[in-house]
Amino acid sequence: MVNRTLITTITLLILLAITVLAHENTPSKHIADYDIAFISESKAYVNQNTPFTVQIQNLDGNTLTNLEVQGQIVDEQTRKEIFYAKATEKKPGEYTFSWKPSFAGKYLVQFLFRQNNEAIQPQFPIQVNDIRSTYAWIITISGAIIVLLIGLFMSLPKKKRKFHASPLLVGIVAAVVLLGIGYSVSYFYQAGGEKGFVICGKQGCDLSVHWHSDLHFNLCDTDFSLPLEAGDLNKQHTHKERNKLHFHALIKTNEAGTELLEPEKLRLGELFDHLGIRFTDTCFGDYCNKDLCNEKTGQLTMTVNDLSNNKFADYIWKDGDEIKIGFG
Repeated sequence: MVNRTLITTITLLILLAITVLAHENTPSKHIADYDIAFISESKAYVNQNTPFTVQIQNLDGNTLTNLEVQGQIVDEQTRKEIFYAKATEKKPGEYTFSWKPSFAGKYLVQFLFRQNNEAIQPQFPIQVNDIRSTYAWIITISGAIIVLLIGLFMSLPKKKRKFHASPLLVGIVAAVVLLGIGYSVSYFYQAGGEKGFVICGKQGCDLSVHWHSDLHFNLCDTDFSLPLEAGDLNKQHTHKERNKLHFHALIKTNEAGTELLEPEKLRLGELFDHLGIRFTDTCFGDYCNKDLCNEKTGQLTMTVNDLSNNKFADYIWKDGDEIKIGFG
């Protein structure tokens, strides 16, 4: 009887633990008349395209379908939106968008939809990790061990020589220095140091950034490529990657680094102006609205992260944007 009671108790505790873990792995929000569950991993990795999904239900447990949902990424520290995209309904009531992080750090995944003229914006925290942080630790710890072993070997007694502590002490100091450097490099990557830092002086504050955006072109079923290694390196430019926009320079900002005071530096048309490629709200290159395309009247279109955007050349792009320019 006692054994049966003990087994039953242990079984119940295991089931309770599983339930708690399952609840922790599926964060949910109760907002207004909706239950919104985040059914994705709460971590991501730099340069890996990661899908994020929510399941939206009413209080009766019925899934809500055919909603217009936008996915957003918000920097947890600055509370600034850094990315947005259309969330698609891949399963009934489940809405997904993808994001390819450029920098490590803490972020909020936010979904926005409207019901009865009410904006619903659930947020879920995620951690973006940079594998280079781990590599930095592995390399420096390995180096520290090697240095210590060399110091120990040099200190061991040999013929006509006693044990000498000096080489070992040098090895210990060198190992500590290596570990300090490794910690600094690892922390830099894991904290998202590459996403920019603010430098303030008498002339105001500058944000040092290294941002990228991917461009895609479909002009009347014709592909188009930007020239490689084009543009001023202190402005928008390209490198060896096909149709990848780069900007790594200083840009004026407020002290917190949350508001760009020179947004024109990231105006999409800036590089095209430099390259002599016509880009307006009606034309791209030789393709203009009302021109024929496949025997039909063509129209210039642009989307940013799969959302329609009519700013065209005047759009101020953000790091990680996926911009598609089409004519047809």
